[in-house]
Amino acid sequence: MSDGIFNPDWFSRPGDTISTLMSRRGLSAVGLAERLGCGRLQVRDILAGMTPIDEGLADGLAEAVGGTSSFWRKRQTTYDRCLSRAADAVPVKTADDWLRHIPLNGMVSSGWIERPAGRAQALRSCLAYFGVIDPSEWHRRYAAVCADVAFRTSPTFESSLGPLSAWLRQAEIGASMMSCAKWDRGALEASLGCLRKLSLLREPSKFLPRLQSICAEAGVAVVILRAPQGCRASGATRFVSPDRAMVVLSFRHLSEDHFWFTFFHEVGHVLLHGQSATFVDLDTAATDEREREANAFAATTLVPAARQGDMATLGGRSQHVLRFAASVGISPGIVVGQMQHQGLLGPANLNFLKRRYTWEAIEAALA
Repeated sequence: MSDGIFNPDWFSRPGDTISTLMSRRGLSAVGLAERLGCGRLQVRDILAGMTPIDEGLADGLAEAVGGTSSFWRKRQTTYDRCLSRAADAVPVKTADDWLRHIPLNGMVSSGWIERPAGRAQALRSCLAYFGVIDPSEWHRRYAAVCADVAFRTSPTFESSLGPLSAWLRQAEIGASMMSCAKWDRGALEASLGCLRKLSLLREPSKFLPRLQSICAEAGVAVVILRAPQGCRASGATRFVSPDRAMVVLSFRHLSEDHFWFTFFHEVGHVLLHGQSATFVDLDTAATDEREREANAFAATTLVPAARQGDMATLGGRSQHVLRFAASVGISPGIVVGQMQHQGLLGPANLNFLKRRYTWEAIEAALA
């Protein structure tokens, strides 16, 4: 690689080149942070384009991942120039209409972008964040990501797409930061029993790191990411490369039954539905056959098919539920959630058996 042969498209951020070189060298985000003498969040901001490459960072990147200092400075300059040209080409009304759908305040408060000073900077920041040349490319890319036909045809689709796309994009950035083996279907299938046992653990600090580690060994990056206001997604799945799948979970509702069902639903998508589609799962009735298949996979992973019928005999008595849960090796709260989902219990019955989470505990577990 030399300065004379580099010809990037404008939307190819310097972070994209850094990620490619990291992959070639087997260098993790933690490893890059150590070489640059910074923290993991700083590496995230570099890869996401929030931190521009100045002279000091250019020197550090040349040492850490290759190239020359002048190459990295030119890479940043070229990117900035092309980004500005693309932003200037977007008509004012088009930009304003698009930005109304984007959750700028939520993205700023979450640390995903810097607070923009005016519409022009907001447009630049959003084009850079999503890696698109204009709002029409953003719409083409994200309007097709949801496998749920009901979501695509709902009257709130346009207003929901902005928060959803921001969440998915941040999840992609998070997945790129994680160390993973290459995608291995057999390894993921073999790990289902271990993953299921994790649902017995009460504290996120006990099960989340292990869940992420087991999945990473099979080439699946599990990202835990709080959804911004307006995003109703519980989980999503896509292959971010031929060698890596991404599962993102929002901990929507903060209850164990919802979390574990969503997790195994997403795992079902990974195992059953190939690498071409992105699946976004909402709190709506499944209208797509692939969603029904993922639901069935999650249900029978949690409660084996041979024991599904037994739940109808439990009634609303907590002692029956406790004994059944112990016999199948899962938490009683998950059994309650499955019974409610199947209409065997009312939505208000036996909820005291469910474990609840807090974002403070979740974030501490991820730290």
